Amino acid sequence: MLNFLAGWPPELKAAAIGALVGGFLGIVGALLGALLGGWLQGLTWYNYEQQRAGEGKRARAIQSALEWASNGRKESLRRIDLRGADMRGVDLSRRDESGKGADLSYSNLTGADLIRARLEGADLVYADLIRANLLDANLIYANLRGANLTGANLEGANLIYANLEGANLLYANLRRANLIYANLIRTKLRGARYSDSTEWPEGFIPPEGTIRVGDDT
Repeated sequence: MLNFLAGWPPELKAAAIGALVGGFLGIVGALLGALLGGWLQGLTWYNYEQQRAGEGKRARAIQSALEWASNGRKESLRRIDLRGADMRGVDLSRRDESGKGADLSYSNLTGADLIRARLEGADLVYADLIRANLLDANLIYANLRGANLTGANLEGANLIYANLEGANLLYANLRRANLIYANLIRTKLRGARYSDSTEWPEGFIPPEGTIRVGDDT
């Protein structure tokens, strides 16, 4: 292949071979760079489309919940994704003689704004309510068995007859909350804050690890 260099002086031959090798490597490098750039661009676009799809799905989930609230539709909202949703004052409470509210079991409500939401009789079994804001929410007869309410704000929430068996209320805010007749069997309360205005089931003593604070703390 390099027979044409046979008569060349050694110095020129070495220079020519070096130029050929360098040119070849340059071409390979350019091709690899183009392929890598194209792959990264494709990956970025894919991630963008996935994010858009996720946001669209969450928007549809929020709309479904709001429609349920507005006209009392009874289809299940189980496993719905409502992370960070603004659901202030939404009415997902029971609507008929069944006594059942919306089925939100296993749903993701992490960081959702549920201030003054009506969740009377709602099924929130194993729902994820981490850091959810449930200030003054109505949760009478709500089923929160196994729900994760870590860091949730339940200040002033009405939890009369709520089922909190096995629920996680670590570091939750329970100031002024009404828990009369609530089921607190195996409920995790370490780090939860309560005040003199917090109402507990008859005979219930807040366990070690809970924190008593003032109503304005």
